[in-house]
Amino acid sequence: MYRADRVATMLGLLMLGSCGGGNDSPAGNAGAPTPVAAATPTATPAGTSSVPDRLTVTTNEPFYSVRIDGDVLTLSGVDLPTRRLPVVDHGVEANAREWKAQGGGTTLKLRVVRASCADDMSGAARDFAATLTMDRRTVRGCGYVGTPAPPPEEAAVAKNHIPAQFVGSWNRDAAACADPAASVEGVRVTPDELWFHESVGTVKRVEPLGPDHIRLIADYDGEGQQWTATQTLRISGDRLKIMTGDQPFSRIRCPK
Repeated sequence: MYRADRVATMLGLLMLGSCGGGNDSPAGNAGAPTPVAAATPTATPAGTSSVPDRLTVTTNEPFYSVRIDGDVLTLSGVDLPTRRLPVVDHGVEANAREWKAQGGGTTLKLRVVRASCADDMSGAARDFAATLTMDRRTVRGCGYVGTPAPPPEEAAVAKNHIPAQFVGSWNRDAAACADPAASVEGVRVTPDELWFHESVGTVKRVEPLGPDHIRLIADYDGEGQQWTATQTLRISGDRLKIMTGDQPFSRIRCPK
């Protein structure tokens, strides 16, 4: 009997050991924070840049102009015949681009970065800074897209007001113009504001880009939110095109 009781006791202890020791056993990683893999830095997609691949660069002393148009650089200047040089190398960075062009015994290297720049002669603001190297001489300049901004003294006249040709009511079509209360797609432009269905933008700055083309910065308020937007407005005939980022918005002029 003694031997049987002893065996039974030993079996009981072994069974308790195999159960893990109850609540006093180590908990391992239970309840610990789940490890998070280190974030992989987001690389700039190949071939993308905040500098466009079509723009114009101008320099001072000497006065050069280089128009970048895809795979060709067009060089011109005072007492310098216009030359078209094919691009033989092109580098792309997140906030910069570089071009190398050759032709007719001339090697042209151009680097453009996304940075504010002021024209040395006029003081007009530009969106890009540039360096141009030709015949082992490097000069600095500024770059712009489309029509360059005018000098400050010229822009000051209308810098905070939308020109008269843009002022008026614009809507989707003639029917919406006839019954504007039934449309939520119209826009009303005043010298100081842009009125949409549920938001209004107060103009802070206007920059002429051409006879019927402007860029403006406006502070918007609508639906309980406030934001700032940069937009371009262009008139073609009786049609107004508003571009916010890459989103176009086109409307016809309504009769007064």
